[in-house]
Amino acid sequence: MIVRNARPLDRPTLVRFMAALQEFERGLEANRTPGGEMAEGHLTALESWAAEHPAGGVLVAKIANQLVGFIIFGVDRAMGTYVPEKTRSVGRISDLWVEPDHRGCGVTRALIDAAEARLRGAGLKRVEIYAVAGNANALRLYQALGYGPYEVSLAKRL
Repeated sequence: MIVRNARPLDRPTLVRFMAALQEFERGLEANRTPGGEMAEGHLTALESWAAEHPAGGVLVAKIANQLVGFIIFGVDRAMGTYVPEKTRSVGRISDLWVEPDHRGCGVTRALIDAAEARLRGAGLKRVEIYAVAGNANALRLYQALGYGPYEVSLAKRL
């Protein structure tokens, strides 16, 4: 497996991955836009956000000349003064997808490790990752990789 920066020629596959991720999450949360309708624009917005900081980026995992997953990550900054200045910047893993046939063989771990290494190399001390609460497999995996609760976001349907 190779983990590398995404390239312009990867874009059609990244759009397909984004649509697949969205469709998966639509199965967990009904408030999601259909993947085919949002993938291109959402990917563009996330690429722009990731590029705002040199530590951010889009990485792909490749096995036997086939892209099998991607990760998008960047840097966010806490507003206000509730945390000290030196810890206001935090790495954020925004989106992550691994093709179903390649799950369970270390692709997710390799993508997260590569993103964390870049963020750590920029001097960041914390990285956050989000998952839809109903995505038990992702939550278990992230916890196995050392992630734990930091903040809890609650929602109520009206």
